[in-house]
Amino acid sequence: MEIRPLAMGWPGIRADRTIEFLRTRQGIENCQLAYWATALGRPVANAAVCRTERTQRQALGINDLVVIAGVLRVSPLSLPPEPTTL
Repeated sequence: MEIRPLAMGWPGIRADRTIEFLRTRQGIENCQLAYWATALGRPVANAAVCRTERTQRQALGINDLVVIAGVLRVSPLSLPPEPTTL
């Protein structure tokens, strides 16, 4: 039996797109986001941020999303936003 990865649902895709939107709007590079998240105590690799934004992997865990929301200065509840927000 072939092992297939789980399909990413709209909340994961929406969270990924929102992270990318907020990061680019604030002029933050992927490597900066990963560095600041790591500095706040939650190691996040630059490659993980890139793959997540391109929806090539499942969204980061809730702990990672909370730290990333802190770096981006938004509420963790805004990740993912309602479908009509973006």
